[in-house]
Formats: sequence, structure tokens, C-alpha cells
Amino acid sequence: MEFKRDFRSSYDRNRFQDKKKFFGPRKNEYIRVPQVMLIDESGNNLGVTKTDEAIRLAQAKGLDLVEVGATATPPVCKIIDFAKYMYEQNKKQRKSKNKSKPMKEFQFSPVIEQGDIDTRVRRSKEFLGKGHMVRLTMVRKGRQTHEQAVQVFNGILTNFEGYSTIEPDKKVEGKTISITFKPNGKTKD
Repeated sequence: MEFKRDFRSSYDRNRFQDKKKFFGPRKNEYIRVPQVMLIDESGNNLGVTKTDEAIRLAQAKGLDLVEVGATATPPVCKIIDFAKYMYEQNKKQRKSKNKSKPMKEFQFSPVIEQGDIDTRVRRSKEFLGKGHMVRLTMVRKGRQTHEQAVQVFNGILTNFEGYSTIEPDKKVEGKTISITFKPNGKTKD
């Protein structure tokens, strides 16, 4: 009884099937439907048109026929400059991706020195000014008491009286106490 052994792993076999490169929406001769809903370069709806005729119209104007609404029946196609369209789409994606800034967390302990508190408070205010959300966390270790941690944490929070928080009050979970501040949440006096 003989069997052939495949030396390629399942990862090697499947990695090319999973990642199909996206080149953007279909354009010109790659649009394979018989009819399309045509929109010209100025945004006027020209109605349902044969695909070949729409491609000829686009080429006569020196532009491309681009499928902008592939899920509609018939698909919506627009006569535009394809390179300019892709540039604008990528620009929108970059702008939406940059809007969400990560949360910054600063940890304190009940036995922290005043210089360390001042540095972390200053840095957290800088990040709030840049638009990040900031979480301040007090972490108790060993035999450090809850009362001692609350006292130090309340002293730290006096530096943030002008800022608004996401939670209504500080959150206590086990040996940690935390509170999250919003970006641009500085209240006007």
C-alpha cells in the first residue's frame, strides 16, 4: 500500500486562496453585464444603457467607465477619471483611519513619589490635548490599603478638575481603581 505525502502545509496551500488582491472597482471592458445605469461626469443620470455604448461614450470623452454601485440592479456606472477616483477613495480611507486615536494609560501606585505623579499628570494632559483618551489607573500591590490608594488617587484627580470623564465616577475593580478622560473634554469656566 503506497500513499503520496504532500509536503506542503495547509498554510502554504491556502495562503494564496485567502488573499485576493483588490485592484479597485471594475472599469471599462472588465464590466461584464449587458446593461448599466449610467451617470455622466457632471453627475446627470443618463438612465439604463448598454455597456458597450457606455464604454464608447466614456472613451470619446477621454475618461473611464467605472462601476461605483456593483450591488444595484443594473449596476451603477459613472464616467470619470479612474486614477482621480481611486486617489479620492484612498484619501477618504486614510482620513477615516486616522480619526481614531489609541487610548493612553498611566499607572500609579499608592507609594509613588510626587515627582513621578507630576510627570505622569503632565504627560496625560499633553495626550488629552492631542486628542487621545487617557485612562488613569491606581494599582495596589501586596499589603497596600484601599484607603491609602483612594487618598493618593483623589489627590491625582484634583489635577484634572477642568476635564470631563467618560464614567460618572472612578471605577473600583479588585486592587485597581481607574477613570477615563475624554479628549478635548476641557470644560470652559
